Amino acid sequence: MDFGKPIDDEANNGVDKEEAISFKDMCYACTAEGEVKMCVATIPYFKEIIIMCFKCDACGNKSTEIKQGGGMSEKATKMTFAVTEEVDLNRDVFKSDTALLCIPEIDLELMPGTLGSMYTTVEGLLVKTLEHLQEANPFGAGDSATNAKFIEFLEKLAELSQGKKPFTLILDDPLSNCFIYNEFAPKDDPKCQIEIYERTEEQNDDLGINDMNV
Repeated sequence: MDFGKPIDDEANNGVDKEEAISFKDMCYACTAEGEVKMCVATIPYFKEIIIMCFKCDACGNKSTEIKQGGGMSEKATKMTFAVTEEVDLNRDVFKSDTALLCIPEIDLELMPGTLGSMYTTVEGLLVKTLEHLQEANPFGAGDSATNAKFIEFLEKLAELSQGKKPFTLILDDPLSNCFIYNEFAPKDDPKCQIEIYERTEEQNDDLGINDMNV
């Protein structure tokens, strides 16, 4: 797959899926034996990612998981992307499972581990976030003041996903495993500010780095 182009680009229609590695694994839904297909893809100006897809013929369960490849980075990275027009929602994004996701305009903050790792677009990331919040709060549709505020918050998030208002997407990853497609590469992206900084002791502790014996 050519990750130098958007996911739905015609250049990716002829991807040779036979290069994937296949092996058997147990289905977590029905415990029957299913098949896992795994392949490694390289994103230009970023790093390798590992794509794993599981399918169970017995119950029809399917799942996709994306993990970052390579070694552990020495420093953390904070990416601040300014979404100012609707076309910016089509930018490809890789969000790792160690990243903190923030949208300050609506006071949204998703802690690391939320949603897991995913390769999608900015729009897809917002839609997945919206679906996650709705599923995590199934009773947030009542008449109380708290529920009214939650519904208002979801409406604001939906507006952002539809490109109705500009906003700022922040991905702060202590392992530097996040990616936002840069259409100006190898030059800097004028809409994306990248800050590389030293990990804090708290971040190292959360990642278990302080407990490693090397």
